[in-house]
Amino acid sequence: MNTSFREMSAKSLPIGILNGAPGSAALSDFVEAHRLERPAGTIEKLEGDTCSEVYFVISGWLAASKSLADGQRQVVDIVLDGGMLDPASSGSDKSAVEIEFLTRTVFAPLPRESWLRMLSLDPGLRRALLGEREAIMARMFERMLRLGKGSAENRIAYALCELCLRSSDAGLRERRAYPIPLNQPLLGDFCGLSSVHVCRTLRRLEIDGIVERTNRMDIVIHKLDALAEIAQIDPEALRGQIVSAAAPEFVTACDGRAPQRRAAAS
Repeated sequence: MNTSFREMSAKSLPIGILNGAPGSAALSDFVEAHRLERPAGTIEKLEGDTCSEVYFVISGWLAASKSLADGQRQVVDIVLDGGMLDPASSGSDKSAVEIEFLTRTVFAPLPRESWLRMLSLDPGLRRALLGEREAIMARMFERMLRLGKGSAENRIAYALCELCLRSSDAGLRERRAYPIPLNQPLLGDFCGLSSVHVCRTLRRLEIDGIVERTNRMDIVIHKLDALAEIAQIDPEALRGQIVSAAAPEFVTACDGRAPQRRAAAS
C-alpha cells in the first residue's frame, strides 16, 4: 500500500512536524515531493562523498557508520522510522558517515539549504528538532560509556534494550517480539564486538532464558529485570532519555495523542 508522507507522519515522526506547526503543510508537501525508496543493503552514501541533503526516514531502518583504513567499521547510529540524519561534516559538504539501508526504506533526502530555510521560519519546528537532537545525543552517550567500559554482555544487552525501546511505542515488555533487522556482524559493528563475541553472548542470554531469537532476529524478552540489570539501565528512565517526545504543541491533531513509532519490517 502506497501511504503518503502526510498520511503516515503524524503516527511515525518523532519530531511531530505535521501536527499544526506553522509551515508544516508546506514541509509535508516538500518531503512528499522528494520521496524515494531503496531496497535493503543499499549503500546510499560513502564516507567522504559529497552530500547536500538531510535525510528523513519515512519507514525503514538505516545505519550510519565510520571505518578505519584497515576496513574495521563502527556503526555510530541507527535511524528508525520517523528519524532524521544530517550526515554532513561541520563546515563541509562531505558526508561524515557511510549510509546503508538495513531494510526496504522509504525516505526523503531534502536539500539542506531548503531545510535550513524552513527551520528559520518555524520556531516550533526548531524546538521539536532540538528535542530530537537531545535524544540522539543521550543514546550516543549511553553507547559510548559501554563501548569504553562495558563487557560484551553489557553492550549487547544495552543495544537490545535501546533498539527495542526505539522500535516500539509500548516500551520494553516481556513476551513481545521486537523485529531487530540486524545480523550478527552488524550488531557487532554497533556494539564494537566481533561476530564471535556477539554469537556467544546472544547464546548465553538465550540459555539463561533472558531473551529468545525468532525469525532470525526478532527479539523476545522473557526476563526483563535480568536484561535491564545486565544492561545497567532503568527501562522507563532510559526511554525518557533516548526516545524523542513531541512538544505539547505537536500532539497529533486528530486524536490528541503523542506521535507513535512503529516497528520496522525487514
